[in-house]
Amino acid sequence: MRVLAAVVLTAFAAAASRCAAAGANKPLLVENLPASAEAKDFIRAGCNETCIRRPDAARACYELLLPYAASINSSYNRASLAIVTVMVSKLADLAKDLRSFGEAGKLEGCIRMLDETVAGARDQALPALGRISAIADDKLKAKDPDFLLVWNWLRDVDINFVKCWDGGLKRIMDRVPSSIVADHSEYAAAAIISRPRLKWAPQSPDGENP
Repeated sequence: MRVLAAVVLTAFAAAASRCAAAGANKPLLVENLPASAEAKDFIRAGCNETCIRRPDAARACYELLLPYAASINSSYNRASLAIVTVMVSKLADLAKDLRSFGEAGKLEGCIRMLDETVAGARDQALPALGRISAIADDKLKAKDPDFLLVWNWLRDVDINFVKCWDGGLKRIMDRVPSSIVADHSEYAAAAIISRPRLKWAPQSPDGENP
């Protein structure tokens, strides 16, 4: 009986270990899962509220986050993870496009900044946001170390991206469409992370939903 019990316990422990590993490896964000109307409205309202000064960015924010509506599930913290994840992807796309652009030599500083931003996100910001996304919205403290890390990192990203935009990206945006998408995603990420989390109301700044 003792041998049988030991075998059963060992098998149970192994199964529990596999389940724990599966849970640990479960992606935090999954695209295109069926989402409720409430989950979609939360994203629309959040993008409209935080990007109120730029209706174009509000619409882009909604379109970029909509595929993750079910994963976000009306959570501010998961919305933050989603928009930064999208932003990093769009900045990586822009860096790739700029390398093949005819005037790449004039944009070396921007390309380097984009590469550093993507690397910093993957090494620090996204893991921190992953930990934040596991916290209930009302439990996240303003002085949470991960939140402060992300806030400071994104502040620097925003400053550097604006310099890059004014220094050359704005001039070529019609010829490099990915620069517009990157601009929208960066603005939305900075807005969602840095602005107070007021009650997001489902009304866009120009009176129409995106």
